[in-house]
Amino acid sequence: MILAMVRHGQTFYNSNGIVQGRVNIPLNENGRKQARNLAQLLIDKNESFDIIASSPLSRAVETAYIISKKFKYNKPLMINHYFIERDFFHLDGKPVEEAMPQTREKGYTYEGYENDELLIERVKNATLRLAEKYSNQKILLVAHSHVIKALRIYANPEKYAFTDIIDNTDIIYFEIIGKNIILL
Repeated sequence: MILAMVRHGQTFYNSNGIVQGRVNIPLNENGRKQARNLAQLLIDKNESFDIIASSPLSRAVETAYIISKKFKYNKPLMINHYFIERDFFHLDGKPVEEAMPQTREKGYTYEGYENDELLIERVKNATLRLAEKYSNQKILLVAHSHVIKALRIYANPEKYAFTDIIDNTDIIYFEIIGKNIILL
């Protein structure tokens, strides 16, 4: 299975440096434009997808919807709750510059906060379940920064970290062969 993971388009929280986590914030106009531009770029590259999927948060669903319309995708979007953003818990709604230093500490824990190990395990297992169900298919999945980072870290922990930046509507490809998740 090929998994093309896309970070959702920009939101008001993104443009103002606020941690969103699981707060359900819609795209702003720039985020909608980013989604349309990414869809057009993929169409221009003759990309195609068997399935278009999304995290359940509205910013991801709206990004996936905009992409699906540009692709004239005529099936329902697949919503997968296992790809929801990290539960930042007490850090949701705080300025990024205040919250992120804590989350970047190796081994950071806080009651209610989804730590790195839990997040990586959740995203890895969700990806392997997708691959079992949709082997030999190509899926575009709109998710979130920390979800995509978690899968990159799982695929190559020596090269990637949660401190890496993934911009809105960046797309990162993975190939899943059996139980192996390979970053393309």
